[in-house]
Amino acid sequence: MQTADSTTKAMLLNYFPERIQIALSHYAAELNLPLETLVKLGIGYFLESADIDAGANDQAFPEPRQGILAHFPKAMQKGIEQYAMEYEFPPEAVVELAVTFLLDPDASSFEDCQVGVQKEQVHLLQQYRQDHQAEAA
Repeated sequence: MQTADSTTKAMLLNYFPERIQIALSHYAAELNLPLETLVKLGIGYFLESADIDAGANDQAFPEPRQGILAHFPKAMQKGIEQYAMEYEFPPEAVVELAVTFLLDPDASSFEDCQVGVQKEQVHLLQQYRQDHQAEAA
């Protein structure tokens, strides 16, 4: 019997190619994080790296689209939408770019993404997570 949480994780994973799913699972295990938390952390890190601060902009955004964006908090949806508008990408492509950046900062899409766990990426994510936990406290 699947729980609502495991169903949500499975649905989120379905948006990614199998090799990306496997890589995300390895990173989640390395960081001892739930998969959905890892993806959110990676997207947050990507948006911050691109100087996108969804909370600081009062500009009106379209209603978040259904699909993969529905898995993310409103502030993150706004950040994805803001990046999408600034760079003229579909929001789903921004999610792909962010996940690609998490797995392989030198790649531009899932097709050219190297999926091995990179220790420096693990360290950066750990630091990003610690920094944001300290800010929230």
